[in-house]
Amino acid sequence: MFLKQLHSLAPERMVYVDESGFDDTLHYPYGYCHRSERFYGDIVGHRSERLSVVGAWRKGGEVIAPMVYQGYTNTQVFCQWFEEMLLPELIPGQIVILDNAGFHPRKRLEELLSGSGCQLWFLPPYSPDLNKIEQFWARLKNQVGKVLKDCKNLFDAIAQSLRFLS
Repeated sequence: MFLKQLHSLAPERMVYVDESGFDDTLHYPYGYCHRSERFYGDIVGHRSERLSVVGAWRKGGEVIAPMVYQGYTNTQVFCQWFEEMLLPELIPGQIVILDNAGFHPRKRLEELLSGSGCQLWFLPPYSPDLNKIEQFWARLKNQVGKVLKDCKNLFDAIAQSLRFLS
């Protein structure tokens, strides 16, 4: 039912929302070396910094309202981002699609969207493959991994990677 409804809509109406976490741990569990040699990879035994990113994705690969912050996502942080950063970017008629994470309070988000001309849809349980922004997070993490060594810190690596991919 959900997929049928989703496929019946114009793609430009859909805005996919999600969060992703980053840390500055380097870990390469595999590598290449000659058979007679031992492989030594970069590994840090602990995480020294944890940052999260919340954002939205719409047709054309455009990431809107990205926000980087220290720590993990909770209801307060998510609702504040939704109200202050995402709502101004929405166009009447768009549908905000997100997963069923515990910190996505349906009633509060519906209240925030009321009057905007937009709708709120929740993905079916266990269906991250339907959230188009997941592919962007994978590309972003890959890019952060490439530039992390050349940046002052994890925040700068994420900011540089967001600019590069946007």
